[in-house]
Amino acid sequence: MIEQIRKCQKCGLCFNQKPLLEGKKECQIFWVGLSAKIIKNEDEIPLSPDTNTGMLIQKIEQMLGEVDTYKTNLVKCVPLNEQNKLRYPNKKEIDSCFGNLKKEIKELSPRIVFLLGEKVYSSVENHFNIEFDKWDEFNYSYKEHEGIYYVPIHHPSYIYVYKRKKIEQYVDSIEKLVNSLL
Repeated sequence: MIEQIRKCQKCGLCFNQKPLLEGKKECQIFWVGLSAKIIKNEDEIPLSPDTNTGMLIQKIEQMLGEVDTYKTNLVKCVPLNEQNKLRYPNKKEIDSCFGNLKKEIKELSPRIVFLLGEKVYSSVENHFNIEFDKWDEFNYSYKEHEGIYYVPIHHPSYIYVYKRKKIEQYVDSIEKLVNSLL
């Protein structure tokens, strides 16, 4: 499955950079970001702890203890603009890559899938034909789909930039949710 994704050329973004993937492993939790970032070396993984997003995810994972996790993005390759700067992927690129996310979920069988931000959860809504409730502050709800809990949450970068004083509340709410679902 990972090798299939590494060879994907559906949308052409692979010519900017090869798909950014974490090694295959069974897990209980998936973290799904929007798109890959520009990497500096071949050892990097999606949602790396070197980023603000990855740092917050790592903080949550440390609180969870021995829970196995997997990090990925809707769009596995890097979307770049004309100046070779990172940009948001467009709908066509997201739609082209969505099958890869489905493969990862099917193969790795997570119990919980955290959807980081509105662009990610709205794409999952469209592709799985489910409707999420909007969160209230840090009270996150979830929908069960084919035995997996899908949980839309604020993007960690949003929390880091705009709600920094509430990071502990954010982390605590996700930890409590995980503990209630696992």
